[in-house]
Amino acid sequence: MKPDFLLPETQSAQLIITNLLKGHISQGVVMLRALKDEIYAGIPARQRQSRGITWVLQRISQLFISECTTQPQEIRTLADVLFENLDLNDFLVGVPIFLMAEYGKSKPADVIEFFLLVADSDEWVVREFAAAGFHKLIKPCREVALPWLRQVAQSDRPNLRRFVSETLRPVTDNRWLQDEPETSLVILRLLFRESHPYPRTSVGNNLSDLARRNPKLILGLVKELVESGDKNSYWIAYRACRNMVKESPEEIMDILGVDEYHYKDRNFYRRKKSAPPEKALQEY
Repeated sequence: MKPDFLLPETQSAQLIITNLLKGHISQGVVMLRALKDEIYAGIPARQRQSRGITWVLQRISQLFISECTTQPQEIRTLADVLFENLDLNDFLVGVPIFLMAEYGKSKPADVIEFFLLVADSDEWVVREFAAAGFHKLIKPCREVALPWLRQVAQSDRPNLRRFVSETLRPVTDNRWLQDEPETSLVILRLLFRESHPYPRTSVGNNLSDLARRNPKLILGLVKELVESGDKNSYWIAYRACRNMVKESPEEIMDILGVDEYHYKDRNFYRRKKSAPPEKALQEY
């Protein structure tokens, strides 16, 4: 479903695009920042938790895309102009990243190098935008995206390995992976012995997400990870249980071989066996 844009939003988008394409970069960026602030300020209080800065930047990118329907090359041009003229620590950099993802739907091979760059950025927010942007490419471009992600999963760069796992999390544009879990698991398995905490945490979170719809499948993987004897695999298995433990804490603790399970404010303890009745004790 395409978003319904307000007339002032489309008018602002048209002016911003015109300025950027005519080389009036500074003016275009000032107007873009104002549009971002206006959209954010207009979010109803009850929706502030579900709609944050990422939602605002994605909305702006969709605004631009809606104005470039007859000339898709403009999307790439806008992305390049903005990315080259924004600091990486500026939240607005999310706009060119999301624009590049949209352009990549028709030419995925042309945006691979760009996503390698932003996925390995020193700026955390850029890495988050990179993963959120590439989400949009996987399903429509799976013949290109999935083999590439498999290759990147074997990179020696922790940021890139984490990007693979985050990109494959079954959320927003990737909810379809809940129905095809092996599509992502065949790649995630390459990271089941991940030693670096940054990508390793993402792998555990990814399995936890998949467990919401595929608990039996993920529980089987948890057993395999524990039985492997690898300490990093065990850590991933433990993290993968952060939601399943709420439903069956005793079973999860049995599999993990622990008497208690902790995740943030979730604390589970093995129930102590009740003492036999006094009469039964007297019989022994």
